[in-house]
Amino acid sequence: MPVVTVVPSDKLIFLDGTALIFDFTAPSGMHALQWDGQQGHIEWEDDYNWPLSTDDATAYDDEVAPFVALWQAEKERLELETAARAAEEAEAEAARLAAYNSATARASRLRTERDARLAATDKYLLADYPVGPEELGIIRAYRQALRDLPDQPGAPWDGGGDETPWPVIPQL
Repeated sequence: MPVVTVVPSDKLIFLDGTALIFDFTAPSGMHALQWDGQQGHIEWEDDYNWPLSTDDATAYDDEVAPFVALWQAEKERLELETAARAAEEAEAEAARLAAYNSATARASRLRTERDARLAATDKYLLADYPVGPEELGIIRAYRQALRDLPDQPGAPWDGGGDETPWPVIPQL
């Protein structure tokens, strides 16, 4: 038989050391119930404690077992609720990953990274930037390769990550 402690005013039932707090109905005036697996007692707010033991064939069944059943039902409800929440979270994560990995999202990330790489070379195109015609041609070819990247076969790859065949930036 399990070890049981019930404290109705705290909405608390312990079963074999595991506590659950939830709403349940207990007899009016009951302060607590203690059961060690063989014997125990009910503490009343305005009366003497009632001893409980396995010597009384109905003590456990009538006084303790209903609280064990309440605890077990609440434990099962919480486990089902937790499983449902985990399933919802897994579904939401799968949907988030599907959206993140969609071709549209990968293409958007590719364009964003491509635009940042283009912007990093804007300074070379300024009229007063000290770059020679040959170097300017190399920069323009690099920039054109960046612009052409989204039209290449396989685009958008991984959305501008490690699998993207980025053109190599020239060393000036």
